[in-house]
Amino acid sequence: MSVAIRMEQAGVCYRRYAKPRDALWEWVSRRPHHELFHALQNISFELEQGGSLGIIGDNGAGKSTLLRLLAGNLNPSSGACVVRGRRSALLELGTGLHSEYSGLENARLGLALRGLDSTAIEQQLPRVLAFAELGEFIHQPVKTYSSGMAVRLVFAIAAVVEPEVLIVDEALAVGDQYFQKKSLDHLRSTLEQGATLVFCSHNLYQVRELCQQAVWLEQGKIKMLGDSQRVVDAYQDAVRARQQPQTIVASSDKTTVTTDFPSLLEVRLRGAQEPAGLLPIFNTWQRFVVEVSADSAGCALSDIHIGIVIRRNDEIQCYGISTLHDRVPLQAQVDGGIKARLVLEKLPLLSGEYCLEVWLIDSSGLHIYDARERCCPFRVQQATQAQGIGVSWMSHQWEVEPS
Repeated sequence: MSVAIRMEQAGVCYRRYAKPRDALWEWVSRRPHHELFHALQNISFELEQGGSLGIIGDNGAGKSTLLRLLAGNLNPSSGACVVRGRRSALLELGTGLHSEYSGLENARLGLALRGLDSTAIEQQLPRVLAFAELGEFIHQPVKTYSSGMAVRLVFAIAAVVEPEVLIVDEALAVGDQYFQKKSLDHLRSTLEQGATLVFCSHNLYQVRELCQQAVWLEQGKIKMLGDSQRVVDAYQDAVRARQQPQTIVASSDKTTVTTDFPSLLEVRLRGAQEPAGLLPIFNTWQRFVVEVSADSAGCALSDIHIGIVIRRNDEIQCYGISTLHDRVPLQAQVDGGIKARLVLEKLPLLSGEYCLEVWLIDSSGLHIYDARERCCPFRVQQATQAQGIGVSWMSHQWEVEPS
């Protein structure tokens, strides 16, 4: 398969002046009065045609600069950036929109800037309007649009051109939930049709689900490159480590490290049969127990809750529940730790492979102290097909009309 994107030791460097007048003085004196700032350094990777790459990292890591390179809006200061195929980029909110023009006029302009002639523009215009779903607002000046409406229009223009390389930044996060789903569905469809996707987002779930590979940028350099699941997990571990400041407690004979935030210590399955291969086995209707141990780190137990999700290996979330939803207060152990069990007396899952997601959350349900994603894989087997097919058994009855 041919390579769609190739980066070879690419770098972007800017001159940074202490004062604006230093730039003029440098030109007059022909002597340097600046320092160099490397926004990107030694970026090298390849992405095959039809592949998908996620870009993650902290703010200021160089993600936007890399996207501008790939979009052709910026030339590298060193190295090479080669992108083969027709490109379409959605980088910044309102990119390519003229605030005084109406949405309809901007749609025509945007299609023209992407190389369509007047006949093709009129053919594609209905698709843009249908995708954007702006109604009568399409005839209003863009300066009257909300940020979400602007994103709808920009994405609709970029979407209908059917690019060979699609580059998308965090702008989708501004849209409402309906349009976000519609846009993500379109990105999946674009990938299925053989396009190449570069997707930058702080939503790590979307990066993991949408992209085959990921690159983690840190201070303008590649920290990690590879399978998206592995890279995202490593980045999340690093973020969690930073969010848990450590306190050093010294004594005469040893030094211990404690965290200031609650953390998960262990997640275990109880009652499984002997594993077949590497996976423990449960039978449909068998007692199913998940045991979770955690460290409260001195936080109030009223602000700590445990959430558990059962996920099938095709990424379907089968069931999720938490002590917060069930209003179950956690209790402290003698050693100050936390231990809780989720018990399903009759496991309703049908045959398949599953795993757990375990979350330690606060009382608002929004802040995550710690998490274990895709842990404790297990297999469920059912005795006969008479128990049904699908994900789970449901209580039911048949009603037959008499003749």
